[in-house]
Amino acid sequence: MRLVTSIYEKNDIDNLDSLIDYALINVPHLSINFKDINLDELVSYAKEKKLNIILSINRIMHPGDLKNVEALVDKYNDLLFLASDIGVLNIFKEKNMIENLIYNPETMITNYLDLGLYNDMNLNAIGVSLEITIDDLKLMYEKTKAPIYYQGFGHRLMFYSRRKLLTLYSNKNNDNYPHEGFLKEITREDYLPIVENSEGTLIYRSYLISLLKELEGLSFIKYLYIESFNVDIETFKKVSEIFYDAVINGKIREGILKLNELNLDIEDGFMYKDSVYQKEELK
Repeated sequence: MRLVTSIYEKNDIDNLDSLIDYALINVPHLSINFKDINLDELVSYAKEKKLNIILSINRIMHPGDLKNVEALVDKYNDLLFLASDIGVLNIFKEKNMIENLIYNPETMITNYLDLGLYNDMNLNAIGVSLEITIDDLKLMYEKTKAPIYYQGFGHRLMFYSRRKLLTLYSNKNNDNYPHEGFLKEITREDYLPIVENSEGTLIYRSYLISLLKELEGLSFIKYLYIESFNVDIETFKKVSEIFYDAVINGKIREGILKLNELNLDIEDGFMYKDSVYQKEELK
């Protein structure tokens, strides 16, 4: 198992470099959640620090984006990439670089039949849906032996659209959206982190997830991803140390105790119970 840590800017590397196994760098305007950084400088800096690098280009692509994707892939053909769009996967196939790609179509891969089909492509790794149980994840691996990419900590993305929903709200109501950085549904108590940028709108689950207590039974995962979004840097630094010691040094039990001491809002999500969608009664 290798540990993948989200990197949005140079300060993240400065704060976490000794705790990073793989740095997932979010490419401006080709990933969904990013900061406007100089990509060349950040990649060079990460290489100076001897970090393994994965470039995230996980945005939904339009046909006009594909030339930019091709140029980026050609320029950084010595690196790994993470993508969610099937068009990007085809670019890697055409360039005979499929082994450089981690394909993570978010919620799309939910069973071993689908996972097996993608596994036949010889991808570097495949992202499995976070909306299934741990038992289903284990079954999918047992049936396919596929190299799996999976989120192990952080806020889970639950919605992404190319539409700018906060802007649409403001235009429709002639007023700014009232909750800065959060979405509040009228029938629920949760505050869901929401981001609108030049590439669309993202909504995350209100709570954090952690697979730390499950790690002993998930050693088959190739890449375990920890996400820093909406977690302050000092807390994430402690979390990174905990996961680094657990994944790289095998200190899982000590890590569980340390993580509990941080008193984070961690929930199981769909780890143990399948999601059930019920139709609302018509009135």
